[in-house]
Amino acid sequence: MASIFGIDLPNISIRIFLLAHFGLLMLAGLGALPDQYHLMNYFILLLGLWMVSDKANSEASLFFTALTALTIIGDIMLMILFHQVVDFNGNTKFGTFMAVVNMLLKPVTVIYSWNEHKRRQGDSEVGGYTNFDSDVAPTYLPGHISPPVAPRGEL
Repeated sequence: MASIFGIDLPNISIRIFLLAHFGLLMLAGLGALPDQYHLMNYFILLLGLWMVSDKANSEASLFFTALTALTIIGDIMLMILFHQVVDFNGNTKFGTFMAVVNMLLKPVTVIYSWNEHKRRQGDSEVGGYTNFDSDVAPTYLPGHISPPVAPRGEL
């Protein structure tokens, strides 16, 4: 089980967070947010799909974690700068609320993706990476089977 700041986190897949962000982004499309908001968040979802599809790549998890953290700031800036105080109907209010919920879910996603990044690098106690560069002697065969030896003179 992963932990951060001494708190054990439940084992939740990153796929659940990607699915939640996708659903919230679809519902945020009803709001009065600019196209930059949607492009930025779709790019993050594509990075998340790259991270899920390439399980051995720690760079994908680092990119996803770092850019998700940056989009929190970007979401705040876009909501402040482009928030239109005009006659909101119900759909626009609902879409804007879903964008805020999406933004509030992002710090939790950053924490879980950072733990995934640490696991892929081998820094976590959940160890998902085997260090092949260590000085441990290879054991290719079980102990009761000896490796084949070439006969002398036949080379």
